[in-house]
Amino acid sequence: MKWMEVIGVRATASNRAKLEAKLHGAVAEIQKEDATRSIKILHRVSIESDLCVHLQHDSAKPDPAGSRLGLRLAAEMKSFGLVHHSVWAEIPGRHA
Repeated sequence: MKWMEVIGVRATASNRAKLEAKLHGAVAEIQKEDATRSIKILHRVSIESDLCVHLQHDSAKPDPAGSRLGLRLAAEMKSFGLVHHSVWAEIPGRHA
């Protein structure tokens, strides 16, 4: 089953560059361990200090609390601001 974790943080403007650097470093480390893992870092268009990480998974069953990796990233992001961590499962079927 394909599922995704969305980990968002609203940082202060002064923390954004530090957070972005930390996230890029974490993603580089993760991809050294598992080059097949899909991870994206995004920022909100209207609020520059809102950053989000998308972790793509493909496993038998999604973990409602999130993966160990997702929980670790969420915990690390908490020092930068308010964090929201959610788990989403793909709806099977044909998609455009």
